[in-house]
Amino acid sequence: MDRTIFASLGILCVLAVVIAGCTGTGNTKATPTATAAPAATTAGSAPAGTATAPSTLTVGQAQNGTLIFMHTGNSLTLKLAENPTTGYSWNLTVTPGLTVTSDAFVPTSTNTTMVGVGGNHVWQITASQTGMQTIDGIYKRPWEPVTGNETVFTMSVQVT
Repeated sequence: MDRTIFASLGILCVLAVVIAGCTGTGNTKATPTATAAPAATTAGSAPAGTATAPSTLTVGQAQNGTLIFMHTGNSLTLKLAENPTTGYSWNLTVTPGLTVTSDAFVPTSTNTTMVGVGGNHVWQITASQTGMQTIDGIYKRPWEPVTGNETVFTMSVQVT
């Protein structure tokens, strides 16, 4: 049921963008400049006639359940809190139109003698095919069955 709701919300968001009218006639391949970054829901896209920011977007738990827009070849960095010393870790899956190019745990503390320090799991994900893509993650102990009480992360990615 949750997937149906998220799919419906994703479709509604895409329809809202289409209905709002993409009627600009400006150059869609603006040269990247050192201007302010685009809104947190886009990566490398901007209204017609404006310059685009760098093509990498950083997202985290705050973007859970959202829809973002990316161009083919652009990347996003996904950071989610994790503490593998407790046995819990993220299991992340992406649809075939997205490619995970980097996958690492980054501890919060640089003190290597501290035991049990949490941190962030960080993935670099590149858009490789156009269309609606998804990123799904579940935070659990790999040896335990899914109960439905796990922390999950889901994000839709419209790649153009």
